[in-house]
Amino acid sequence: MNNIKPPTFSKQSIQVLVFKTNLLSAKDIWHISPIMGDTPGIIKWNVDEHDIDNVLRIETAWLLPQDIIRLVNAAGYICEELPD
Repeated sequence: MNNIKPPTFSKQSIQVLVFKTNLLSAKDIWHISPIMGDTPGIIKWNVDEHDIDNVLRIETAWLLPQDIIRLVNAAGYICEELPD
């Protein structure tokens, strides 16, 4: 289980975080699926396997890019934030 805790304040707008990854196959996505599903703060996520950067998109109200990078790296994958 991860150590990410929700903040004590409420009512923030949803933001979309976008990352370049090396999630290349359905097996890779299946491997991180439980992590994404069990992480408080991840509202919705997906990976575009057809994009050259294998883009991971996360919808969240309060997680930071560093939180997602740490989770994906801990699962053994490369993850870096893409600029806007």
